[in-house]
Amino acid sequence: MEKANNVYIIPASFSWSDLGTWNSAHANMEKDYFDNAVVGSNVMVFDTHHSMIHTSNKKLILVQGLEDYIVVDTDDVLMICKKEKEQEIKDYVSEIKRTKGDKYL
Repeated sequence: MEKANNVYIIPASFSWSDLGTWNSAHANMEKDYFDNAVVGSNVMVFDTHHSMIHTSNKKLILVQGLEDYIVVDTDDVLMICKKEKEQEIKDYVSEIKRTKGDKYL
């Protein structure tokens, strides 16, 4: 785009968040009293704080005693990861691909 002569810029003032990460998704989602962002109507949380739980509505998910975790449940994968380590998820995905192929990606 550096050499394009048909690019125009309009000044604007707005907040920006890279929704490509679980932490930024958590920051932009509606949260409960304990700062948990929950996606899925069959999720029950007890003594859990600052966490993100994402699941389908196919099964009941009960989470107890977590703080600052990401929990994602799909049909064939359950991921439980500390929010502070979310940058390592890409490494885990590479390892899964290396050892299990594309089946779980």
